[in-house]
Amino acid sequence: MAPVLLTSVAVFLVCAAGNMLNDVVDLAIDRINRPRRTLVRGAVSVPRAKLLVVAFNTLAIVVSLLVSWQVLIVVTLSAIALFVYNIRLKGVPLVGNFVVAILGGLTFVVGGMAVDPRLLSVLPGPAVPAIFAVLFHLVREIIKDVEDVEGDRRADVKTIPQFVGPVAALTIAIGLFVVLVLLTLVPIYYDWFSRAYEILTVYVIDLPLLALLIVVWGNPTKRLLRVGSMALKTGMIVGLFAMVLGR
Repeated sequence: MAPVLLTSVAVFLVCAAGNMLNDVVDLAIDRINRPRRTLVRGAVSVPRAKLLVVAFNTLAIVVSLLVSWQVLIVVTLSAIALFVYNIRLKGVPLVGNFVVAILGGLTFVVGGMAVDPRLLSVLPGPAVPAIFAVLFHLVREIIKDVEDVEGDRRADVKTIPQFVGPVAALTIAIGLFVVLVLLTLVPIYYDWFSRAYEILTVYVIDLPLLALLIVVWGNPTKRLLRVGSMALKTGMIVGLFAMVLGR
């Protein structure tokens, strides 16, 4: 249990550092898109936020040292990837989205490493939720880009909706979600999980979210885009319960 707990702490610290750095880099954009953000309101100063980023990443690496060299490598690379993403890749259409999505999937990979690195080659194992997480995050990243298109344009940050248009970007997101839905049926076909997984995944996540994304695609208002983004985040949490309860 101790390695899993320590790994969870390290992952939490890296994610927190990445989010704080994101708020620092996106300060001008958030003044338009999200005026209630902590840095925008001045609740925390930018210098203090930068100091916390360094402190959290450093502490994450120290904690991961106590687990294994595999976890240390993944945690360190994740911290570097989040830094590069925030400084250089945010404005690169789809590339930045893929980086965030892959980092989301790595959460399950590093968790598997903390227990036993051999689990990565076992099905069903950490690779299954990792793949689901990558696609889930990628869809949500595109939805968020469409939601933030006005602020991104003013800040000269290039995202996929600015190149292909909001409707085309949402079409890509729906296509990726359909791929995700099909992949979530694989564990049902192979009987990897119990009936609880099937009920939660198909009837609580897949079908409702697909219907909602189609509604958003047909009427991409800022309110519906925000609802879609929040629904996808909720779907991720429900998906975790589906796999835990389905074991």
